[in-house]
Amino acid sequence: MRLQIRWINGWAHAHGTGPDGRRIRRSLKTRDPGRAEEARAQLEARIWKIGLYGAPEVLTFEECALAYAEDGGDTRFLVPITKELSGMRLKDITPKEIRAAARRAYPNASPATLNRQGITPARAVINYGHQQGWCTPIRVRAFPTARPKRQAVDRGYLEKLRPAFPLRLYALMLFLHQTGRRVGEAVALTPENLNLARMTAFIPETKNGESTTVHLTTELAELLVKIEPRHGRVFGYKDKSSIYPTLRRACKATGQPYLGTHQPGRHSFATTLSNAGWGSKAIAEAGGWKSVRLVAETYEHPVSTAARAAALFDKKLA
Repeated sequence: MRLQIRWINGWAHAHGTGPDGRRIRRSLKTRDPGRAEEARAQLEARIWKIGLYGAPEVLTFEECALAYAEDGGDTRFLVPITKELSGMRLKDITPKEIRAAARRAYPNASPATLNRQGITPARAVINYGHQQGWCTPIRVRAFPTARPKRQAVDRGYLEKLRPAFPLRLYALMLFLHQTGRRVGEAVALTPENLNLARMTAFIPETKNGESTTVHLTTELAELLVKIEPRHGRVFGYKDKSSIYPTLRRACKATGQPYLGTHQPGRHSFATTLSNAGWGSKAIAEAGGWKSVRLVAETYEHPVSTAARAAALFDKKLA
């Protein structure tokens, strides 16, 4: 059946049935009758070619990227890499082609950016095509990146920053330091989530998709009483991005290194408990980590382990 042009709110749309019996409803993205007819004819020819020879012989990366985006795929970095792979059939794209396209799209970018903004979206599009039966899946070796060195800090770091902090930011940083929660979870807390009589805070949804109850220290509970909520939030910040400019200024004013929120919070929480003799499993449960291995390999930063080991054996020998 030939595709027909239908006009909806002044825009041309192609309607009809493909060779496989599927209904086709596609915007032609034009208001011009001549261009609409040209686009209709091209679309019809392509659909029938796919029916005759199969999608792998016909479909290009940009067509698959469009279908991926229309199906709700992440489009943040899709346009630059699509431009570089435009016109290539899905079946002809190799991991080497994707790495080269990432370099062309971001010639001055770091390896981490090439991975995040080049390889990841290209791989997502092709693997989406595989899920539709249009091509085989693909695996692409990431560009090697240097793992950033993370560190944990003790309470003294927050106390040095405190004179340059507004009270609500100090309370937020202390909450992260003493509970190990993620900054997004802390920022999203509403007054209804607090039960200061029981010294608890309820987090409706964590990164893992689960709810949890966090227990507060007496110090933290007393501090939260002094803070008046803003924007319907306990700590008064609409989102976590509004925290960092103030945090950077405070670090500059006090001469302290800028460590963001994750290192004084989650990393330091795990390390403090580890140095106190807690095992990785208990730390994971206390801080809401799904992976015990992740806690042990990434978040625990034991202090002076060799010296502590020597002191232990000296004590046993004595």
